[in-house]
Amino acid sequence: MRETSRTRGSKAFRLTILEIIGSNFHCNLSEIHLNQIDQNNHKEQEEAFTAGALSVATLLNHKFVEPRYNYSRELDPIVGVSFTGLFDFFVKAFGIDWLHWWQEGRPATTQGVQFKQQEAEYLTRWREIVHQAVWDYCDRHNLKRPNRCTTVQPSGTKSLLTNAAPGWHPPFGLRWVRRITFAKNDPVALACIDYGYSVIPGQSDKDENGNLLNDPFDARTKEWLVEIPVQVSWIDLPGVEEIAIEKFSATAMFDFYMVVQKYWTTHNTSSTILLTEAEIEPLGKRIYEAIRDDEGYISSALLARFDAPFPRLPFEHISKEKYEQMQTEMLQRRKSDNFSELMNTYVLASELPEMGPQDPACSGMICELKN
Repeated sequence: MRETSRTRGSKAFRLTILEIIGSNFHCNLSEIHLNQIDQNNHKEQEEAFTAGALSVATLLNHKFVEPRYNYSRELDPIVGVSFTGLFDFFVKAFGIDWLHWWQEGRPATTQGVQFKQQEAEYLTRWREIVHQAVWDYCDRHNLKRPNRCTTVQPSGTKSLLTNAAPGWHPPFGLRWVRRITFAKNDPVALACIDYGYSVIPGQSDKDENGNLLNDPFDARTKEWLVEIPVQVSWIDLPGVEEIAIEKFSATAMFDFYMVVQKYWTTHNTSSTILLTEAEIEPLGKRIYEAIRDDEGYISSALLARFDAPFPRLPFEHISKEKYEQMQTEMLQRRKSDNFSELMNTYVLASELPEMGPQDPACSGMICELKN
């Protein structure tokens, strides 16, 4: 599975298309990078979601080698159009007041009701575009229509390549460190070093006493973590520095998840909600109510939010000062501004699919489901 950026109609349109690598490697997911799309340009949005729908609908023509896969498709053909960067899109659409509403817990005030209605309008329109495009394609090619076409897939490394907040989730703060795991001496990681990014040993690299190693070139090191300083694309929004995104409440996140689940998703919504110990009871009550009242809740992962983070997390919130320090140090170490040339120093482009980040399944560069 390889990410490809395509431009269609407008330069602002970016669609992640999952290419077919080799033979009999297929994935029926596409992902729209909403952070790259103009929130006021409905035509551009229609083009993006139509392209995403067609890119998965065409795979319904594929004949699997494994008979049971073909039988499963005959019973229930499945495609999934997903998106990432929804939070970024809505920040640009609604401005600082929307973030203040989030900070207050997304209460049902007059303004809050209006915001939620606008969120629903965007999501519903996109869902209808996707289903219409898939069904029209199926009707033209005599294929059985899927009865559901929209989802929010787990947003791994590839969905963050355009600096998008993952899936529907808020970002990890205004600024954070993204740590990506590679095998030691992986060509991509070596290119990252030349580009100026810092590299540290992985979580599994420890000495004989169980302490994490600090030298990435230690003979005992097997994995590298490439550290990338990141800030949100809307960092210049007036008043944004007063917003503590990393402290948004668990119930606010659940509320937004339910909007996505109700008005966009027809499969399932990949969801991870961060919570503190004090939020267990109110969040548990809200989940119970959603199930009791049949609001469409399916599932969500719950992850404890720690004031003192574990070392070397995949995402770690950092201050403005730390971000600027890392940026300065990165530029001082950088050997070239052309990452592609740095890559070509270590590996031919055709070898990249076998040399990618060590993320599991569909969040990496290779689809692990064959046939």
